[in-house]
This record gives sequence, C-alpha cells and structure tokens, in this order.
Amino acid sequence: IPTGGTATVVFSRERNAGVLVMNNVNPPANGTVYQMWLIDDAGPHSAGTMNAKAIAPSTTAVLPDLGDSITLAFTVEPGEGSAAPTSTPFASLPLT
Repeated sequence: IPTGGTATVVFSRERNAGVLVMNNVNPPANGTVYQMWLIDDAGPHSAGTMNAKAIAPSTTAVLPDLGDSITLAFTVEPGEGSAAPTSTPFASLPLT
C-alpha cells in the first residue's frame, strides 16, 4: 500500500470467495473510507468499506461472490462510501 503497510488477498474460485488481510496500513483520513472494488469486464462493483476504526494493525475482510472479477482495487471515498469509484485506485491486487 503506497501509504504504508501491506494487503494480501487469498481466494478460491471454487468457493467463489476470498479473504483480504491488511497489516500495518494507515487508516483513511477523517471523513473518508477505504472502499474495496471487485473489477470484472463490466466494471467495478463495491466489495465494502473500511473506516478508520476498522483499520487495525491487522485487519481482515471476507470477499463473498467474486464472480468473474479479475482485480481487487482500493479507493479513498467520501463519507460512508460511493456507488462508483470517485478516484483512481491507490492499490490493486490481481485475482488471477
């Protein structure tokens, strides 16, 4: 992650799910959240948000229904999150 820390995703196509593990990632700025996006040929689909309270030295998130997603991307979004990304992803992980 460019601001520090690491993000790792482990996934199973057979189970159509994954788990994201983040270690030592700096929390988002006040009034914003990190939003996860599963990206497939149709575009990005929200996979949930993490506010500053959710970011701990070690954070995990379950990613159900990976579908045909080929990338897990992260953006900074205002408030409680957005229906579509409002900024360029600051990090992405391949799901291939």
